Amino acid sequence: MAGTMNRMSPKELALLDQMQRLHYSQGLITTALSILKQSREAQDEMLLYMYEKHPSERKFVERLAAICATDPNMQKTNSF
Repeated sequence: MAGTMNRMSPKELALLDQMQRLHYSQGLITTALSILKQSREAQDEMLLYMYEKHPSERKFVERLAAICATDPNMQKTNSF
């Protein structure tokens, strides 16, 4: 992760910091950052969610999945 920190936006760095503070696994952090890179709105929503709720990994993934299902930026990028 150290090499990619140079290319991360301030919001992405805040997401990384918060996920590390909540002791999320490295696999989840890497995957979530990759997904969230696609939408600034999703980044905002997940940051707020983490600051307010301090969710478990499971709750975080559930919320991220819900965002992916409804955010038009995510749907365009992830459609098959």
